[in-house]
Amino acid sequence: GPENRLAYLRERLGMSSYGRADVWVHAVSVGEVMAALPFVKAFSKEFPGLKIAFSTTTYTGQKIARDKFPEADRIMYMPWDTGLCVKRVVRAINPRIFITIETELWPFLFRTLKKSGARVVLLNGRISPGSFHGYSRLKPFMKKVFSCMDFLSVQSLIDAERMISIGANKYKIEIMGNFKFDIEPGREEPASWPEALKGRIVLAGSTHRGEDEIILDAFGNAKRDIPDLILILAPRHPERFNEVEDILRKRGLSYIRRSELRAQTSDVILLDTIGELSHLYSKADIAFVGGSLLPFGGHNILEPAYWGKPILFGPHMENFPVAKDFLREDAAMMVEDSGSLAKAIVDLLKDNRKAEQIGHRAKNIIDRNTGAVKKAISIVRSYIGSA
Repeated sequence: GPENRLAYLRERLGMSSYGRADVWVHAVSVGEVMAALPFVKAFSKEFPGLKIAFSTTTYTGQKIARDKFPEADRIMYMPWDTGLCVKRVVRAINPRIFITIETELWPFLFRTLKKSGARVVLLNGRISPGSFHGYSRLKPFMKKVFSCMDFLSVQSLIDAERMISIGANKYKIEIMGNFKFDIEPGREEPASWPEALKGRIVLAGSTHRGEDEIILDAFGNAKRDIPDLILILAPRHPERFNEVEDILRKRGLSYIRRSELRAQTSDVILLDTIGELSHLYSKADIAFVGGSLLPFGGHNILEPAYWGKPILFGPHMENFPVAKDFLREDAAMMVEDSGSLAKAIVDLLKDNRKAEQIGHRAKNIIDRNTGAVKKAISIVRSYIGSA
């Protein structure tokens, strides 16, 4: 509404009332906010006494920050990068450290922060070919911007090389992987019941309404070629357990609910427990990630990747852009419908080597990138101590 627009304008002009914060984190929009979350969550646990201000530039970024990071002391819009707007905000917040996520470079803000005695740090940094091309034309100016920065943590060697070539000091740069890969599977003990299953397991995780039928069609087709095939079907929302059971019953399938499992006598196991899924991936021969055959935005492919499993998903993975990295490196396969899902299952189960290689590449992506959050926290700790 209008009062929202007014608040937005006041904050962009730096005219809002701001409280002090020890740390100011900035993430432009949804992608950067999502990338920042594993870090800011871990940070606020590690330093519960420190106040955190979190800024975004877009409305959608703001909304996600409010939903997903209630621990922040203040969530606000980034002021426009002009003298008056910036000076007022820096004076009021007076942070000890300013952290910008990915590649948001704010020349005036950085200079003002530097003068105020704050540290300026880039985390999870990257430079796309497009930005690199633009920044390359402004080298002398970029050099000045970089000179205000204390430390640049970047995702990959190519990001480091690009930043150095447009004026960053190579002694201030470190390659630290990527926040979004920092996952640890749930704390609970892995279940032992899958050990008793006789056959090869396809685990369809986090399925949404309308997908179960597509998956069951594919399973039926694949089972003609792979008679010992077992499906573990895990609906995303507990309130759908009974609804999915109805689908299984109406199809006359031999199924059992996980909560009633004693000895396996069924082709399909309906996972009706909470908190088991991330470890269950370790027992599957193939992992299918749901929410992706229909436009639900997909779910986390990092869990099956962590266990080195061959991963399948549908075309709708908008919430997990990292899916593109997996496809590019042949570390997952995209399927369109029940036909292509059945074919992929059969191909992978008939070609062990191919299945192993896909899973191995997926695990490799995780291993190459994990640990970025821990490293970032230790860097920030060194500055908080000295700021």
